[in-house]
Amino acid sequence: MSDFLPEDLIQEILFKLPIKSLVRCTSLCRTWNSLIKSPTFISKHLQRTISSTDHQSLFLLRLYSKEREEQYSLRHDNQDFNEHMQLHFPFKSFKSYFHVIGSCNGLICLAKVIQRFTVSFIFWNPLIQKYVNIEPTILGHLYSFVGFGYDSRANDYKLIRMVNFQKSKFLIENFPKMELYSLNEGSWRSIPQTAPLRYDTDQHFSSAFLNGVVHWIANRADQHEGIHNVVLGFDMSDEIFLEIALPSCLDNVRPSCLSLLVYKESSISVCQASFLSSVQFHIWVMKEYGVVESWTKLVLTTGAQGEGIPRALGIRKEELLMEKKSGWIVSGDLESQQVRDLRIWGEPFHTFIGSYLESLVLLDKSNAIYGYNSNGLVE
Repeated sequence: MSDFLPEDLIQEILFKLPIKSLVRCTSLCRTWNSLIKSPTFISKHLQRTISSTDHQSLFLLRLYSKEREEQYSLRHDNQDFNEHMQLHFPFKSFKSYFHVIGSCNGLICLAKVIQRFTVSFIFWNPLIQKYVNIEPTILGHLYSFVGFGYDSRANDYKLIRMVNFQKSKFLIENFPKMELYSLNEGSWRSIPQTAPLRYDTDQHFSSAFLNGVVHWIANRADQHEGIHNVVLGFDMSDEIFLEIALPSCLDNVRPSCLSLLVYKESSISVCQASFLSSVQFHIWVMKEYGVVESWTKLVLTTGAQGEGIPRALGIRKEELLMEKKSGWIVSGDLESQQVRDLRIWGEPFHTFIGSYLESLVLLDKSNAIYGYNSNGLVE
């Protein structure tokens, strides 16, 4: 058929196919294989998906079962959070466990941890069954900032990591070691420091990627101002750090009591649980990204104090997704204040929810492993 149709028309036809069908098409002929695996086609496919008004809005859900099995699925962004498909998780080890650092453009970033040490990272596209295994050059304790995101200027996926080795994190001589992994370069490199960084966090793997910047809730130590909370950001394109001031009432709140979430794919929000006669979430939304004066407070009352304090997982539309102390996932409407049980359960404190976009990312990477080994495992 390719002998009779212009390449532009062939591309338009292929763009309309589901991801798994496109992968199958790579085995039909050499011409299609070269076309679909080309960086240009993959990039165009991604941009068309992002700009399309009729593509499916999906969420990645990660659960951890009582049998210590990792369960991944894609969910529809509808009222009942219905399942779209199960994802085969090939990475298993009896001595390690995994943290989801984030998801961006169909690529999931995982950290493999053994005895509180991060031994490797993984970039994984489950729809095309390809992954890249990344060994860090710095073997550090869990005390570190880790963030994953996309550099749109270079069309590159990057992993930033800051590691401290001492408990006295704010000593002058105790500067963090910083390294950046680039998927395009296939290697780590050090990030130079123009000034000493005095940051600490209790949320080692918790971050929010938005507008080309990965964000964390952090303590900032200053000789004159003391220690206070800020939103620390790292721009993936310019490779520089930035700060966003929080509402003054959050200055001295323990970072582990705060959850930083993406809000409507356009800005950030910070959730703080409050419990007196009932459990409430105080949700500070930055209505205009980067404008400190635009922080706006929303309140969600979730129930009686005796039910325990839920953990904020994410925001979709006008709903806050939460994990109850028992492991059940519920959704709270920020307008009606109604809380609904989504009838989804996972081992407490292991659940991850984040937006997901189907893509062909990694299909063109020579350092990516296609399929899984004979045991379906990565040791």
